[in-house]
Amino acid sequence: MVLAGIEAQWRPLRALLFPRVVLLDLSDPLIVLGQSLKGGKPGGEAWSAPVPARTCRAGVPVALDALGDFIGDLLLEHSSPDSALVVALPQEAAHWRVVEWPDGSQPEEPADELRERHPDMGWPFSLEDASLDVQPLANAPGCSLVVGMSLDALESWIEVFAIAGGTLRHLIPAQVCRQLALASQLEASADNALVALLQPDSQGCDLVVWRAGVPEFQKRLPLEPPDLVPALELALRFCRSRLGAESVRLLFTETFEGLEAIREQLALPLELLERGGYGSLLMAGLAAVELGQ
Repeated sequence: MVLAGIEAQWRPLRALLFPRVVLLDLSDPLIVLGQSLKGGKPGGEAWSAPVPARTCRAGVPVALDALGDFIGDLLLEHSSPDSALVVALPQEAAHWRVVEWPDGSQPEEPADELRERHPDMGWPFSLEDASLDVQPLANAPGCSLVVGMSLDALESWIEVFAIAGGTLRHLIPAQVCRQLALASQLEASADNALVALLQPDSQGCDLVVWRAGVPEFQKRLPLEPPDLVPALELALRFCRSRLGAESVRLLFTETFEGLEAIREQLALPLELLERGGYGSLLMAGLAAVELGQ
């Protein structure tokens, strides 16, 4: 009984001093991915589970108790209820834009500056009602990537993880995770080249295009090869014309059915991204956040 009492007192302190970090990727609308982080490296294989039906709508929780209990059960099964959680939120939950600062550099309080300027971001919520993440773009001095989420959506996710348990360390929009995970690739690319990323998920395929490290274009493409190839060709032709690029680097994060058709019909070289042992590209971005890179 004495030992049991000591263990009960030591467990919260141990969790505080030596937290078990778990990366959660919720970017796919139908699947949650998880993986532990140990010693700054992936701690074993990633695991996955289907998201319960009708618990989220457009990337925002609508059945908070059910979703929180589900994530809590996954943490019990795969790691620990005392885990420190670093989470990539669904892409639909956030919106992004690139802004150029009048003074040529990002101000010390960029979110406050944006709210004072009231720029038209084209988002379905106002900046006053949003949580903002503002990151300077290394390859574009004077420009920043702004990612926003409505406060209501953010509070819903915070409540979900309060129900799930663990210690919520970071909630990161998917767009920020992706930018961080690709930082070295974007910095190494030529200014006159486009970097295009294909990211398939359970419902489609996202195409994101950068020029000189700045995200310039994003489009949701169909996943089936007969529809994907012409849609991709049209999108890349538009980007080349609009952005004046001489070449395209086409990156992909994992193999999927349409890759061979893209290679044959578009005659474009395809580059498989090395994820460093992480279960997804966004998990690599989450690790960069956690490790302070």
